[in-house]
Amino acid sequence: MPLYAHTNHDPSGQLMHQTLQEHLSETAHLASGFAAKFGMGSWGTALGILHDSGKASQRFQERLMGASHLVDHATAGAKEAVSRYEANGMLMAYALAGHHGGQPDGSGSSARDSRFVRTPLDERLKREVDPYNGFLELVETGQLALPAAEDLSLPIVPGRVHGFNDPDTPNFFSFYVLGRMLHSCLVDADSLDTERVMNPAAAQARSGRTHASLSELLQKLMVHIEGLNTEDTPVNRARAAVLEDCLEAASFPQGMFTLTVPTGGGKTLSGLAFALAHAIEHGQERVIITAPFTTIISQTASRLKAIFGDSNVLEHHSNYDFSDMSEDEGYAARLAAQNWDAPIIVTTNVQLFESLFANKPAKSRKIHNIANSVVILDEAQTLPDSLLIPSLAMLEELTFAYSTSIVLCSATQPALGMQWPYGSQPQEIVSHRAQFSQTFGSRVRYDLWEGVELNNLAHVLAEKHQVLCVVGTKGNALAMYLAVVDQAVQAGLLDSRERAATEGFFHLSAFMTPAHREKIIEEIRCRLVQKERCVVVSTQLVEAGVDVDFPEVFREVAGMDSIVQAAGRCNREGASEPGSVHVFDLLIGGERGTTSSWLEKMRSITLSLIDEHRGVIDESMVQPFFERRYRSEETDAKEIFKTLNRMDILHQGFATIPFERVSLDYRIIEEDTVPLFVSYEDSARSLLKEMRGAEHPELLTMKAQRHSVSIPRWLATQYEAAKVVEELGPFLVIKEDLVPSYYKADVGLLKPGEEEPEFLWL
Repeated sequence: MPLYAHTNHDPSGQLMHQTLQEHLSETAHLASGFAAKFGMGSWGTALGILHDSGKASQRFQERLMGASHLVDHATAGAKEAVSRYEANGMLMAYALAGHHGGQPDGSGSSARDSRFVRTPLDERLKREVDPYNGFLELVETGQLALPAAEDLSLPIVPGRVHGFNDPDTPNFFSFYVLGRMLHSCLVDADSLDTERVMNPAAAQARSGRTHASLSELLQKLMVHIEGLNTEDTPVNRARAAVLEDCLEAASFPQGMFTLTVPTGGGKTLSGLAFALAHAIEHGQERVIITAPFTTIISQTASRLKAIFGDSNVLEHHSNYDFSDMSEDEGYAARLAAQNWDAPIIVTTNVQLFESLFANKPAKSRKIHNIANSVVILDEAQTLPDSLLIPSLAMLEELTFAYSTSIVLCSATQPALGMQWPYGSQPQEIVSHRAQFSQTFGSRVRYDLWEGVELNNLAHVLAEKHQVLCVVGTKGNALAMYLAVVDQAVQAGLLDSRERAATEGFFHLSAFMTPAHREKIIEEIRCRLVQKERCVVVSTQLVEAGVDVDFPEVFREVAGMDSIVQAAGRCNREGASEPGSVHVFDLLIGGERGTTSSWLEKMRSITLSLIDEHRGVIDESMVQPFFERRYRSEETDAKEIFKTLNRMDILHQGFATIPFERVSLDYRIIEEDTVPLFVSYEDSARSLLKEMRGAEHPELLTMKAQRHSVSIPRWLATQYEAAKVVEELGPFLVIKEDLVPSYYKADVGLLKPGEEEPEFLWL
């Protein structure tokens, strides 16, 4: 009887099936093509052929015909790989054993703490598995062609560790990355071939999404840029010089780059011009743009879609629901997001790095498409300190072994010189910097306001026509905003808090839903352009990459990079009169405002630098700030790099790689958070109705993110205790009748005990 890989029924009841031989052959073909990009095509072939070998067992074939027993079909392929290919097979075994559930750790008790869900590979390999003689027969008769052991070469990248520069010493971290890339090639190939046969509508939608070539995209970009900056001003001349340098640098060899351009210098479009031209020069396949915050991502993606068209730009982050596309286009885009199959990807640092270090198939599918790409890390200074070393090691490995070029893009470039684990020395793209000081250096003047009482500063802010005030914590930012509104009411500038936004007083924080924040930011931009009153109190979410331009900015003392980023929201276009950036030390009731230990450390480093400069603040302090910051911080806090660069990974035949542990430990957002859905806007109320009627409300998660606030789990517990929320499938939702009390148009979400009854607004 034929062996099947998949069976199902189509909507008409017709039996759909795929033979095991076809599935293994086609998966091998796809995986080989993916892995060939980094010289491992034969490994991809072996993985594709071995991955479902366990489906040749009688019990699995019975399950396909309706039997209820569970069958572990993945372990057989792992055992077969080790048997045939020894140590190389062990490296394959992680991908094979984890192609459905996720890559396991190599060793360790399966009774580990509750975080771990995968049985370690060494225990899996000791299991008895159902005989899969049908698979062996397909191989022996030549119907499936497994590569010979001698055809599986293993690349060894010379080590470049500080003080450890023997060129014959392997870079052991590279074996971990290779394991991740092989897993990606296999799970994407497996998914695509299964989809082709079992879900032809999805396969057709995926193949029907057409893209322009990179050359066509570069041409579109240059036409767009030519239509900008037509006025002959110092800022526009500086932007033109940046673009020229970017295009000239595109011919540089693939590798690691920095793009250091002051805010307002046109780094987004010029950096993209470099990336497209560089990719064309070196035959790379796509450009991936990442940023730390979804506010930046949404702004960048919207701008690029207007230039290139929706089909050429894939926006991928937790707050994007594809609802601005037609049903067919949105469906195809959601499919493309699974494996980043588009020429330009716009995503978050979290999505990029956590996917690279993840062990689950859903996050792994895309990472083989990072190979042979150009990756632009916008706002590079936001890489988390505690994960800095493994993050940089990953970037280096992508350049060493995967034909990837990395561009670290920032106005406040972090001082990474001694932090690169393998000694990389990124090449700066912009060479003509002489006019930067003249053009951008005089846009703002800094001064220090020591020991400023909150109410006194609120009085100053309330009297301003256009001003931005950035406060270090959500709680203090809220207190400052309410004090500003109160002062404005007392001064007769505002009738009541209810009319604050109407009269130009705004608050921004992460306690607002993304959809709500976007509307407020757009209103702020309009008022700034129209020269109307615009007084904004915000947390730091506004200071990196958000395109707003104020004549005056106040910034609470923080890291020097944050201060300079906040200054980038001031006088961006270089008006004749310099803008003012006031750095203030906040007091509340005579005491310094509460903050985190990390923010306190950043504040202390900055104040010590200001003191050494005799009270003068300028952007030359950014580099020494980063040098002191990195000396004071643990940059491999979870010992991820230390664990993955151990010699025993190689000496023990790859049997000890901790894929699951690393996946659990590498978390850019450490805090345990819960998304809280708020039916504040009409679109959110409509979505809530849809969620209540859905058989599987979890499928609406992407849409729900735009109307959700991410809150700490301890705060979610408080809402539950106060009976403010209800559970709806996987969601925590504020009860509709309580939304007016717990979510306000001006400040967003209120905590239990802070709620305001609706009558207070009447």
